[in-house]
Amino acid sequence: MTNDITFRPLTVDDIPLLHRWLNNPLVAKWYGLDVANIPYPTLEQVETNYFPRVRGETPTYCYIMCLGEREFGYVQTYQIGSYPEYADAIDVDRDGWGIDIFIGEDDSRDRGLGTAALRLFVERVVFNRRGAETAVIAPNPANHRAIRSYEKAGFEHLKTVYVEMENDYEYVMVRRET
Repeated sequence: MTNDITFRPLTVDDIPLLHRWLNNPLVAKWYGLDVANIPYPTLEQVETNYFPRVRGETPTYCYIMCLGEREFGYVQTYQIGSYPEYADAIDVDRDGWGIDIFIGEDDSRDRGLGTAALRLFVERVVFNRRGAETAVIAPNPANHRAIRSYEKAGFEHLKTVYVEMENDYEYVMVRRET
């Protein structure tokens, strides 16, 4: 199964799919749009948020996760130091790479896909960047399902911090290149 997982860059044509996923109640519970974590965004809000990323105008690199030819989720990465206010809030290696991920398709959950995809993404994408030695993921502390998945992908809890700009806590986890 893991050999069939691939990551392709997000395109403009993916925006309706991303909109559908972001409006899935199982996604919206934990993953919202932008720093404000807006749940159930409109298509226009999704376009406004993601078009600059597709065009390469932001330091966030976005991907659609696929199993074979089928899209099943979204993942993005960014160098922590590219977002100074966030970097100050979580206080980890500014050269580290942050990751945000979700499974968009209901029938792709509870199959180990998220864990496998995250492990592969870190190995194939994040740690292939020059100088990348630390991957950081920071779910909500109450998202126990995600935390277990991230632990299985090799991440360890570093600390729990309050992120004022998000008005919420994050359970900061790291994985270092070995």
